[in-house]
Amino acid sequence: WGSFLPCGAAMPPVGLTERAPHGAKAAEVYGIVGYLLSTAFFIMWMVWAYTPDWVFHSLSITYYPNRYWAVAVPIYMLSFIVFSTVLYNAGNLINNKPFESYHTVRDHIEEDDEWDHAQPFEQTWTIPPAADIPIGTINRVLFGKSRGRDVL
Repeated sequence: WGSFLPCGAAMPPVGLTERAPHGAKAAEVYGIVGYLLSTAFFIMWMVWAYTPDWVFHSLSITYYPNRYWAVAVPIYMLSFIVFSTVLYNAGNLINNKPFESYHTVRDHIEEDDEWDHAQPFEQTWTIPPAADIPIGTINRVLFGKSRGRDVL
């Protein structure tokens, strides 16, 4: 760790990153239950889709869905995923401001003026809040010293 830290920076407390000794987290339990249920459902689907009718009739199972749905449901689900992805991206494009808009350069975060109050990472060990870099600073870095006032 020492080579990744800036000179003179202290390590964060170790106790905050250790795992709790009281067992599995809820996300781990939900993950394994979801995995087991999806595996069981997939096995039942495969048995239903590929087992001949005479096997079901010999087991006295006479009411089950048509095999058409073994192919149709996955295709409908895949089509829905593709459609919803395209619809989501189209909605985002519709809600964007045009390139010529003033709002593509300035937003509500810049009005808070948090850029001047941000503390260095070495002092807080936290990610600083989101803030825009002032346009004058960007112009100065990209194009050198300005000849007069910074124009937006």
